[in-house]
Amino acid sequence: MQDTDFWMPGWEDATKTVLGTGNGQKGLRDRALQYVTHWRTCVDVGACVGMWTRFLQKDFDQVVCFEPNPAFTRCWHRNIPADSNAVLHEVGLSNTDHTAYYPEGQPQSLARDDVPGNIQLRTLDSYELLDVDFVKIDVDGYEDRVLKGAVNTILKNRPVINIEMKRARRPHICTDSARTLTELGYRRQERNKSDEVWCYQSG
Repeated sequence: MQDTDFWMPGWEDATKTVLGTGNGQKGLRDRALQYVTHWRTCVDVGACVGMWTRFLQKDFDQVVCFEPNPAFTRCWHRNIPADSNAVLHEVGLSNTDHTAYYPEGQPQSLARDDVPGNIQLRTLDSYELLDVDFVKIDVDGYEDRVLKGAVNTILKNRPVINIEMKRARRPHICTDSARTLTELGYRRQERNKSDEVWCYQSG
């Protein structure tokens, strides 16, 4: 396989995989990584099929990934070698440990109505990760909850954060996410398409 070849869920049948191509959103990734100064641990939240993971693992000592969607995790394991420096936790991240579900017809957006389901969610803080220099968050509407469950990790490590912020589609979630980041001492550096890069500002 080439670096740009990726196994993805089938469009008509997500239980099957098809071979596609992609560059791991290279433009967005490059814009975010220009702010990184250390290259120890990277956290890929919403790893999907591993498009960002494949390239991040070349830059960082280790990449810790989180992805709860079985259709994506099956592909992730086909796209990322088992002996690589990337590890996948097949859970979602939130502000507490709980379960959730994907509403019918919305296979990428976990329900926010706090009804139990078959998808396990934990907090990033519960993993007690060290030396985290970069965090990428792409979770289709759970951004605010991911951040609230990652406060201790962020305060301890002060990583560069690249977060998807679909402000027109999810204004309240984005406003809440931005408030959390600001309260943690972060400032937005730039916005690229729907992604924003936030960095800790001392003083």
